[in-house]
Amino acid sequence: MEISFDFITLVHLVAIVLGVVSSAVILYFGFKTFPANQPLGLGQLSISLGLLVSFSLVSQLIVYWPFLYRTGQIFALIFIPMPYLYTVFYTKKRQWRWYDLLHALPLLIYLVDYWDVLSMSSAQKLLLIQQEINDLDVMAKFNQGKFIGPGFHHIFRTVLFSAYWVAQVILFVKWVRSQSSITLQNKVWRNWMLVFLGCQFFLWFPFYLSFFGLDNYTNYQIIDSFSVIWLLLSSLSLFFFPSLLYGKPIGGGEGISKLNKVLMKTPISEGEEKKLEEVMRSMETHMDESRLFLKTGYTINDFSRDIHIPVYLISKCLNTFKGLGFVEYVNQKRVLYCVEKFKNGEWSNYKVEAIATECGFSNRNSFTNAFKKFLGTSPSEYRETFHKS
Repeated sequence: MEISFDFITLVHLVAIVLGVVSSAVILYFGFKTFPANQPLGLGQLSISLGLLVSFSLVSQLIVYWPFLYRTGQIFALIFIPMPYLYTVFYTKKRQWRWYDLLHALPLLIYLVDYWDVLSMSSAQKLLLIQQEINDLDVMAKFNQGKFIGPGFHHIFRTVLFSAYWVAQVILFVKWVRSQSSITLQNKVWRNWMLVFLGCQFFLWFPFYLSFFGLDNYTNYQIIDSFSVIWLLLSSLSLFFFPSLLYGKPIGGGEGISKLNKVLMKTPISEGEEKKLEEVMRSMETHMDESRLFLKTGYTINDFSRDIHIPVYLISKCLNTFKGLGFVEYVNQKRVLYCVEKFKNGEWSNYKVEAIATECGFSNRNSFTNAFKKFLGTSPSEYRETFHKS
């Protein structure tokens, strides 16, 4: 069989290579400094390999690579829970727990049902491929299952994916609503997630259109195309936005990196985490409603006295959920307060020294340094850019 090497083929191969390379980088930094990205890296790798299998089916190159037969389902079932776990890890600031293994149950079911096929020789697989290669409808039915009847695995995979997607959207919306003031770094992650969720949507939704007459070949083409788009977008985005790739906050801060080091060194139980979350919410409420951060020279001891929470507990909460010390936490609040004023058109004629005083800083230098740390630019430059935009 002769395969033409056209532009579409080249784009597919480039996307697969970029996906594998970017997943390796994501996993490297995920295990080194940013654990929240570990599910993202695994998902990126599995969708890259899944795209390779899908591409081999549509292009019929699978006749040369029979060992790939029926492995696409394996990569799909690995990928499906990973975006959800990535969202959980990022929004909940946690790492792997034993019950995360439950997400592998659908994969285990498939492996048990299809083990006889997966363990066949390449010659035996080639015979099955030749029977199905020209009819994707037959291939999509999964007729060779040992225990489960035809059609189950394709339908189950799609329903499972859509359920995970809905759960991920709910978690993401809750996170967005919980942000009393969104930082530039969180804004980047929010926008990235909108693209992420959008691409995922078109990886499962076309299946439901088959009930309205969409054939399996078109279904494959849509899913295949959005897999390519996703790999290209994600690979490029991750390399251009360090905060997405290895947890480096915009502006050169090290908050998230510190957070992950704390989490890796001092893991906490689920019960303790819930108690700390309650304390953190109380801290945030008191700090924001009373605007305690606007007090010049405000210390952690002052805060402890005002809200009747021990100093050690305040520090533990800030380290666990913010990756910040108290001074950094207060300065971040002050910077965000300043940004909000700029957005509302206030302080447009104020000098930097006056703004620093209004925000609770003792001098211009500490204000400018804090602003650069969290937003990557000076207050004057930010205000000027904001007014121009």
